[in-house]
Amino acid sequence: MTTATLVGQGLSRYCPTTNHYYCGDGPDGIFLLVTIARYDVAGSIETLTGIKLPINVVQLPTHADVFLSDADANVLDADGDPANGMTPLVRVPDCDDFATALAAAGYELDEAH
Repeated sequence: MTTATLVGQGLSRYCPTTNHYYCGDGPDGIFLLVTIARYDVAGSIETLTGIKLPINVVQLPTHADVFLSDADANVLDADGDPANGMTPLVRVPDCDDFATALAAAGYELDEAH
């Protein structure tokens, strides 16, 4: 399995938790963005403001998306058709873990870096 190395963590311009990875052993590798959409928005708001928001967790996404990207962490559409929105390379149901999402795309997270 090809190795995925973390390039950028918690990119602020994307969904609550998005990491940028380089996948490959040399200059011919590819870049991926992995987005974990789970985020405790209500808990964060309550911590910051003291206001408790009623949120139905059934409506929150439970999947992870793996997108193609470039070296600058610009997301690339997997199917090349902008008419249908941004298409992930892989969507992993019931996933809240970057290593699992990368494995579903065929990559092993290099945790040494």
